[in-house]
Amino acid sequence: MRRPLLISTLGVLAVVLGTLPIALMLYMGAPLPLHILAMLNFIAWTTVCLLFVAQTRMLRSIDHAMQTLDLDIIQGGVEEKLGRFLYESKRYHLASYGFMRGPGAVSERDLGINLRRIVDHAYRELDAKAVELALFSQETGLWSQVLIAGEPSSVGSQSMLMDASSDDSSKAKEAENVIVQAMSFAGTLFGKLRIEMPKGRLPSKADRHVTELMATQGALMLVDARFTDALLRMREKGDESVRAKTGFLANLSHEIRGPLGIVLNGAELMLDGLCGPVTESQQDTCRMMKKSAEHLLDLVNDVLDYAKVEAGKIKAKGVNLAVKPLLDDLAAVIRTQAMAKGHSVDVTEIDSSLGMICDKRHARQILINFLTNAVKYTPDGGKITLSAERVPGDRVKIMVTDTGVGIADKEKSKVFGAFERVDNPYSLQQSGTGLGMPLARKLAEVNEGIASFESKEGEGSTFWIMMPACKIRSAEAQVESGDEVKAVPQGNGEAVLLVDQSGEGRDMLERYLNHQGFRIIAASSGADILKTMREAEIDLAVVESDLPGGSGEDMISVIRSNPKAASVPIIMLSSKAFDFDVERFLKLGVDRCLAKPIELGEIAVTVRRLIDEARSFRE
Repeated sequence: MRRPLLISTLGVLAVVLGTLPIALMLYMGAPLPLHILAMLNFIAWTTVCLLFVAQTRMLRSIDHAMQTLDLDIIQGGVEEKLGRFLYESKRYHLASYGFMRGPGAVSERDLGINLRRIVDHAYRELDAKAVELALFSQETGLWSQVLIAGEPSSVGSQSMLMDASSDDSSKAKEAENVIVQAMSFAGTLFGKLRIEMPKGRLPSKADRHVTELMATQGALMLVDARFTDALLRMREKGDESVRAKTGFLANLSHEIRGPLGIVLNGAELMLDGLCGPVTESQQDTCRMMKKSAEHLLDLVNDVLDYAKVEAGKIKAKGVNLAVKPLLDDLAAVIRTQAMAKGHSVDVTEIDSSLGMICDKRHARQILINFLTNAVKYTPDGGKITLSAERVPGDRVKIMVTDTGVGIADKEKSKVFGAFERVDNPYSLQQSGTGLGMPLARKLAEVNEGIASFESKEGEGSTFWIMMPACKIRSAEAQVESGDEVKAVPQGNGEAVLLVDQSGEGRDMLERYLNHQGFRIIAASSGADILKTMREAEIDLAVVESDLPGGSGEDMISVIRSNPKAASVPIIMLSSKAFDFDVERFLKLGVDRCLAKPIELGEIAVTVRRLIDEARSFRE
């Protein structure tokens, strides 16, 4: 209070000394020069008075700022107070932001380095005699990893650090120059920070605040490190889970798709009359077997495709697709299945120039899923309509509308959920994996599109996809509409090396290709291959990937090692349907990799095409 009173007194004195000469000059009628001198004296003393007032306000502002930061207010002038304020502000800033991490998180591996930085910073900025930091393990309940800077005055200081508490008055008296600050976050204790000041110097409020800020920074580092470590462990477990799931699905693919191929190919041989005369009743039985096997294959493919999308293993090859021929073709594919339930399948009028950008196989798979569901969930005698239109945003919207049972509002969230089934008496009677719709949505997203639906219970549903649009020329539309037609090829005695173990699969394929006019040379080992290559020239090789006497990769190496077969086309038949398996086979020198089960006709088409390509290349 003395300094403000002194300043006020000096201010009053300055006013008196400034105004008194002017008053005397006016009273005495002094000459003009004296009047000017008195006026200058007044201005000078007024300036002094204003400076006193400004200094008083500045001192009050600094004191107020220090009170706001809960700093000890010191006596002194503006220079001393301002210097102390700037010094403490700098310490606060360094304690708060001096340990900020970059964009990367703190791992437990770097935690020791960061905690050592806190200890060294506290030792330097607080001008301490010693700084100690101890960590507490929540799992074991034990203290560990004490970091020390300086020389603690007592060997028992570490035990004091671990046991000290704020309400222990006896220890507070023994260590009045010591600050012990808990490092905690969200009620969890991670450790303690002990600051020992030089003898005879008591910690200030600012020292305690700086210590508290650094302890908080240490706690945040510990939380960050442990959280990061936990996330890394979770990610590793997730990667292990994905690898295990991929391995399981690869085995599933091999163990189920292989036998399915034999069932489908056997039925195909019987229907083609390659197993002898077949009665009409036996043909009906074969068709039923083939249809059921194809349905089972669709279920397996849905599971595998969904797993591929989930694992990010599926890629889209966007091409320009003409919408009209695509929908006409899909309507023809689904019409037989729909007619069995008395449904009509119609395609609305669509502009032939309307096109979309999408992977062709994905587009068919998405829309087949929509159409299959429309057939299944529409009671007998319903109507299914395919339509398409260009919508704003340069997109194409393709819709599949049915007059089925519809979906209740409370059940709509299940439609695109994996392995989910709508709770509806009619729907529960239908078979399926519950993966068709989620797979359709994910395939649409992979192709930069959207899949969704509208439905009203008891009236029907409309499922739709929205894809990037493109314009189709008439020539492209004609190619698009006709490129699915495959004529069964006829061989002309070309030699085909069939590398496979003896069994049903090889026998059926050998019989079919022989029937098509190809000359089959069978081999089941590397020795057989070498013998065949010495005795005859081959036009193409078909290799099974899984052989008991060696892998398909080994057989390919044997074939490619022969100079005569360096340019012979090779087809790999594999039960492994994942992209990374196919890529591995192609890198080995395979020209085509076909995932089983494969229609015998498709194998024959591929054999014919590769032989023709090889011949045209040689010519």
